[in-house]
Amino acid sequence: MLICLTLEQENLDSLLSTHFEKTKYFLLFNDETSEAEVIKNKKSIFQRVKPSHLVAEKKPDAVITGNIEPDSFDFFRASGIKIISGIFGISGHEALKRYKEGRLKEVTAVKGAARGRII
Repeated sequence: MLICLTLEQENLDSLLSTHFEKTKYFLLFNDETSEAEVIKNKKSIFQRVKPSHLVAEKKPDAVITGNIEPDSFDFFRASGIKIISGIFGISGHEALKRYKEGRLKEVTAVKGAARGRII
């Protein structure tokens, strides 16, 4: 399973970022091989590729983050990517551990998301 975490630094010891779109780094962790890939979020107003599209290109099974904007939420849901949001104050290692233990649950709605509308 490929899991994307939003992190403040480039490693799993870092705290999870409080916001998907404003994160500094996306860390894609393959829990079968323990391999990780880090992608820097450029966050430029001139950036043509949205962070959600950048992550979706890597085809993660799930995204673990703090907050997430409705448009990113809708995009991930339409792409079949699970969203685990509302996670704050823990490291990437701890988030992965809790997810594997089933202690972090998928979010199925966020305020302002499409809720069945065609996107």
